[in-house]
This record gives sequence, structure tokens and C-alpha cells, in this order.
Amino acid sequence: MKLPQLPLGVRVMDEDHYVLEQMFAQAARIADSGLAAHLDAILAEIAAHFAREEAEMERVGVPILACHRVQHAALLDEAKKIAAFFPSAEPQGQRGLIAFNLAQLVADHVAGPDRASSDFFVERVDYSAPDRRRA
Repeated sequence: MKLPQLPLGVRVMDEDHYVLEQMFAQAARIADSGLAAHLDAILAEIAAHFAREEAEMERVGVPILACHRVQHAALLDEAKKIAAFFPSAEPQGQRGLIAFNLAQLVADHVAGPDRASSDFFVERVDYSAPDRRRA
């Protein structure tokens, strides 16, 4: 398995995050005429990833799932704003919206909510410890 830039140790997260990173990187090589379809593919992959991730979180019993769903909805709302603005941008700007703006939204989500949720998958949280993590 190829790992994303920030591996979390949760297969469904790491595999999907790697795929999304590759899709963001591909924006630089996509023909101008294919950028809108590429954005659509990325948005569909993000939505599918969120569904897979939430299903696995539910299966495992991650106690912060409700909060995580709110974070997913907020990211999807921001992605819709990017998609709405996308047609009015020049191709280079469209590439930036994919490779920087949208990619940064996902990277921030991975580093924040996903990182916190991953602790529950691998049972590293210890609420009795002062720093709430096992050594």
C-alpha cells in the first residue's frame, strides 16, 4: 500500500488520502478542456471517501463520529463554493483551485479531524493520562 503524506494508520483513510493526493497532483498535467471533469471526479472521490470513512467509523464505534460528520459537511460546502467559482476562472486559476485551495481543505481535514479520529481506530487514546495519549 502506498501511503499519503500524513499516514494515520487507518487503512480506509490512508488509501483514500493517497488517491486524493494523486488526483490533486494530476491537475498540473490535465488538459485545459479536462479540468472541469477532473474537478468533478475529485469531488465525487471526496464524497465517496467520506461515506467509506464514516461507515468504518460507525463500525468501529468512534465516539466523535457526529462531530466528524459535521466537519465533512463543512468541507463539502466549501468544495461546492470552489466548484461554483471554477467556471469563471482561467485554466491556470482552475488548476490552483484544485491543487492548492481544494487540496489544502483536504490536507487541513486530514491533519485535524482525521488525525483525532484515527486515535480511536488504533486505540491510542487514554483518558486517564494527563496528555490523553498512551506512550
